[in-house]
Amino acid sequence: MRTILSLILLTLPLYFYAQSVTDHDMALVGARIYTSPGVAPIENGIVIIKNGKIEAVGDAKRVKVPASVKVLDCKGLVMMAGFWNSHVHFMEPKWEPANSLPAAQLTRQMNSMINSHGFTHVFDIATLDYPNLLALKARVLSGEVNGPAILTVGVPFTPPNGSPFYIKPLKLPEIGDPKEAEAFVQQQIAAGADGIKIWSASPDGHQVVPMPLDVIKAATQTAHKFNKPVFAHPTSDTGMNLAIAGNVDILAHVAPDGYRNWSQAETDQLLQHHVAITPTLKLYKWELERKGIPAKDNPLMKTALQQLGAFAKAGGEVLFGTDVGYISDYDTAEEFAFLSSAGMSFDQILRSLTTAPAKRFGMEQHSGRIAKGMDADIVLLKADPHADSRYFDQVAYTIRNGKIIYNDAQDRQPAGDLK
Repeated sequence: MRTILSLILLTLPLYFYAQSVTDHDMALVGARIYTSPGVAPIENGIVIIKNGKIEAVGDAKRVKVPASVKVLDCKGLVMMAGFWNSHVHFMEPKWEPANSLPAAQLTRQMNSMINSHGFTHVFDIATLDYPNLLALKARVLSGEVNGPAILTVGVPFTPPNGSPFYIKPLKLPEIGDPKEAEAFVQQQIAAGADGIKIWSASPDGHQVVPMPLDVIKAATQTAHKFNKPVFAHPTSDTGMNLAIAGNVDILAHVAPDGYRNWSQAETDQLLQHHVAITPTLKLYKWELERKGIPAKDNPLMKTALQQLGAFAKAGGEVLFGTDVGYISDYDTAEEFAFLSSAGMSFDQILRSLTTAPAKRFGMEQHSGRIAKGMDADIVLLKADPHADSRYFDQVAYTIRNGKIIYNDAQDRQPAGDLK
């Protein structure tokens, strides 16, 4: 009898899960759900959110919506785990002073740059005003400002005489001594940094200035003692090779400035050293066009596309990133189009937005997938990017920890989304 009862309990529909409805509970009903890269979507799916976590997920035949819970009608929408942008900057003047700007203003700015593009996690990989970034992060964390989880590298550093030309007249810390690098990394981590950023080779406006290898190794060894990832801006092949030799974890860009395609041996080296890449392909188009140079068929653009294509084809780990905040054009549709033209598939792009960064940054147990027990970080799209990668930017809702932080219809429809 006990065995029969056990079998019955195991085969009951998911709607018999234990529950107690609260004001924060929500049901997302009717969407096509991509629960994870490489998994077939659930049609007419339902997700139940309770206390900021996913309580249940499945099709309408298996998941029942609890009585009195708020319901969001998602028919015609496509659901995925909330996106990560692993290369952003909150350095534009409009973010200052973050500790006293009106919360509504900061939320509008977050909507424009982050929330409206489905990002529930971002990694800021260079700030010039660390206290201001920490103040912004605190206001988002408190719920006063709608925004993503913000990770940061704090203030990055460059080789001696290697501050990049494009931030002049400003200068970054310039370090040429391993002991100084070790102390600087420890200082950044003590201040709250989630990672470290260096320029393994930096363009000073006249030449590419390489960072001494012993300095890179000192920085990475110190960061790794605290289980923190190290990002490197490679610029060219020189910077890429130094980053590999110095045990850097992530290239903040591909490295097209040398106008040389990556060989199989080079992509193999990146894979063997478990180096991930945030491609930021739109950056090169943006830089060219603001100088009045057509991007189409430009050697810089073609090199960037080839390098990413070779890396992705070899099975390299790609982390979606746009350099937004340095780039003033926040639209992400072009970045997705470039990823596709470089040869990345739908599942590879989805992985770069969800499971890959969640795993790389140690959050895979609660982030990156639509599954029971995971954080309720969710994006709902107006069209399926399986048909066209640009649809990854067609965001209807962004949900962070069960709270709607962006609603595309909010300006046209001030109230009444939830029933």
